[in-house]
Amino acid sequence: MKIDGKYILGIACGYHDSAAALIKDGKVLGAVEEERFTGIKHDSSFPSKSIEWLLEDNGIEGKDIYSVCYYENPTEKIDRIKKSLERGGLKNILQRPRIIQQNQQQFRDYEKLMVEHTHPEVNIVWGDHHFSHAAYSYYTSDYQKSAIVTVDGVGEWDTTGLFYGEGNKISRIDSIQFPTSLGMLYSTFTAFLGFKPLEGEYKVMGLAPYGNPDRYKEEFEQLYTLEKDGKFSLNMDYFVYDWNEKEMFNEKLSKLFGIPNRLPDENMRPEDKDIAAGLQYTYEKLFFRLLDQMFGIRPTNNLCLGGGSAYNGTANGKIHKKTQYKNLWIPPAPSDAGSAIGCALFYYYTESETDKRVENKVPYLGPYFSNDIVEDLLQEYDDEVYYVVKTNRSLIDHIAGEIHRGNVVGWFEGKLEFGARALGNRSILANPCDPQMKQRLNRVVKKRENFRPFAPIVKEEDMTKYFDYKLSVPYMNQVVHVKEEHQKQLPAITHVDGSARIQTLNNKQHNRMYSLLTKLNEVNGYPIVLNTSFNLKDQTMVRDPKTAIDTFLDCDMDTLVIHNYVIKKKIK
Repeated sequence: MKIDGKYILGIACGYHDSAAALIKDGKVLGAVEEERFTGIKHDSSFPSKSIEWLLEDNGIEGKDIYSVCYYENPTEKIDRIKKSLERGGLKNILQRPRIIQQNQQQFRDYEKLMVEHTHPEVNIVWGDHHFSHAAYSYYTSDYQKSAIVTVDGVGEWDTTGLFYGEGNKISRIDSIQFPTSLGMLYSTFTAFLGFKPLEGEYKVMGLAPYGNPDRYKEEFEQLYTLEKDGKFSLNMDYFVYDWNEKEMFNEKLSKLFGIPNRLPDENMRPEDKDIAAGLQYTYEKLFFRLLDQMFGIRPTNNLCLGGGSAYNGTANGKIHKKTQYKNLWIPPAPSDAGSAIGCALFYYYTESETDKRVENKVPYLGPYFSNDIVEDLLQEYDDEVYYVVKTNRSLIDHIAGEIHRGNVVGWFEGKLEFGARALGNRSILANPCDPQMKQRLNRVVKKRENFRPFAPIVKEEDMTKYFDYKLSVPYMNQVVHVKEEHQKQLPAITHVDGSARIQTLNNKQHNRMYSLLTKLNEVNGYPIVLNTSFNLKDQTMVRDPKTAIDTFLDCDMDTLVIHNYVIKKKIK
């Protein structure tokens, strides 16, 4: 087939988490979010810099690209926007031509940029939003048969997709359509609680364990109606996100809950914590009904999750107890960024006659920086830092000792992770046994809200000893219970409800981090390290050594490791 041996460029942009990916013969050659180049968190712009890097890194030119795949269908999306705007009354009807024209022009601009980055004869393929989510999850799994469930805010019309994968084919089973949306429900209350929608949802998840989910149970029940088939519908009397460009909810929502919405700079109220808890409870109730519906339609042991809501680790960690699914796969970037890979893989497996599946489990798909680059850069910072170069063994011994003594270590190595989670290549590491570490990291290192939890990395074979969970979690997307006998000994990674969002790894997945965990077990008594993303509040994860050094100098971090360079601040 003509698709075999050809380069396919996948693109996701226009809403949030813009990204680009390069595929050949079903293999993901590279993938990166645009924000890692621009420094704009959740950057939605066309991923020009990402594309340029992919071409350069793979030693090809734009003319070598056979197809460009975009992760959704512009015609369907604009149709949904047209019809949604009608609900807003006369004002919106008058504004509709402008909004539609803006969206149409946006897609024309995207098409122009696709050609500019490749060539005039390039084959442009417009995809399907939820098929792109489903394809990314399923085609990166090991499963030959699997249920696939995608949940997010909205694509074209769908907000939830139920799919089934068998072999290299994916079929759509059912869907929920806009404006009913689990993702938008969560984003609405993210805004109500004073956080930024499409960005602050993870803050709400971190806040939820501090509250009482029963306090507003009746109020939340007013927001939805359960359907007989496992689906649900939202009561849109309380929401305006379907027709209002700037708002998510109306005054009726505040009246229902008896309090005004929290503003971003206001102190956290007890009611806010209870609303966060009630929201998480409601999300899980509706989510698990959908999973039960899917299992009833096509029973299988395997489940793949996709869409931005697949970052809800609290719900994900309960799937094996709340449903009949035995195996779970969630890729490292299930939101729109991952759809850049998904739409390209879906196109490849649709057009190719191959019955084989290429393994695409490695999450380290972004830029790499050589020792020569690091060496030259360190000379520029000679007035501010000093460094030593260590062998692999001495580096592990030294850093394990530093972590054991309570030092905070910036850890930079290899290729950049793809997705929102630091998976050991762009991480900040610390002692999980230090009772003061959580407070210190939030206050003077990460410079963020004090209620935010931190995640552990644990050796895969040791997970069941310390955590009440049996499945491997390579991408930090499940929240599980820390066994009670270890909670007091692991205070820095144990949340207020006794939970932790874990990452498991083995020697094959990450040799150097595995070695560090082994050494920490010797000196600390636990094969566990606290891990958080290498960035400060409201900043993107560091991409390059320069940003790593700048971030290191801008916070109370004790040591920076870049490859085998151990870097310290000079005392002035």
